[in-house]
Amino acid sequence: MIRIGLNIAEKQAELLRYVQQNSIRQVFIFYPQAFPLPCSLAIETEHIEYADIIMYKFFYRLLEEIDNDCLLVFNECIRTQNRGDLTYNCAHHYCNQTGHKLIFEHFPFIETVQDFMILLDLQNKGRYKGRGFDWEMLQEEDVCSKPHGLSLETLDMAPAPAALEHYEKRKEQLFDNLGNADPDTIPRQLHLFAGNLKKGLLDPGHQYVARNDRFKLSNVTTYRNVARPGEYILIDMPHRRLDMNDFLKRSGLEKLTFINSGLKVDLYYIDQLRQWMERVREFDTKASLYTG
Repeated sequence: MIRIGLNIAEKQAELLRYVQQNSIRQVFIFYPQAFPLPCSLAIETEHIEYADIIMYKFFYRLLEEIDNDCLLVFNECIRTQNRGDLTYNCAHHYCNQTGHKLIFEHFPFIETVQDFMILLDLQNKGRYKGRGFDWEMLQEEDVCSKPHGLSLETLDMAPAPAALEHYEKRKEQLFDNLGNADPDTIPRQLHLFAGNLKKGLLDPGHQYVARNDRFKLSNVTTYRNVARPGEYILIDMPHRRLDMNDFLKRSGLEKLTFINSGLKVDLYYIDQLRQWMERVREFDTKASLYTG
């Protein structure tokens, strides 16, 4: 079973329902450190961190202990887009031991719908080996997706002429000194530059989130340091999509507000985020059509 978009309480209810409706002797819950799944069951339950899936001390023991009376629960375990990742491959060995699998993810993918194949591989590796994603696959497995209400609005500012001049000079410097470095470092650095222009606009009455802690303000935190639900205004965005996804999971935010400097690099990140949101909306729509 694959369940997309559920909150913790809904996951717990789904887990309890599955255990009650099936002859389950033991539950193994796999989770990243930032996304535990607490539960209270009347049967033996073991919680294993995602990073420990590949550890020898767990691997061989679990291969001996997991049988078809066991339920494997994977909670927010898409941590890389590499479908052949070692951790995924180890998890597939566990999955081969039982037909009982419950897979929870807040979003159906990290970046694109092809990432959904990682979840399908956990559900049934043999069926999907070597196959790319097709929407009809949603009919092949027990998949349900709760719609996401994602949206992005901007608070637009007009950069001063001096800021525009400094931005262009900074861009020229980055290109001149790029050498053999990764070209992606240029938009990363320029986005931080754009974020610095917004410091004077920050209101002490609001909470903000930024890529790093350079602002040294009590009401500005970093994406990775947000640990609980809250309202945050975005100063700049993380470069890695997974960091943004994790932030959205922890904060509970769906309606995002971003301070837009008007510089091209901010417009680039805005466009990339909106395109990702549109891909999530497409999945939500198609999932409702194919799974009913």
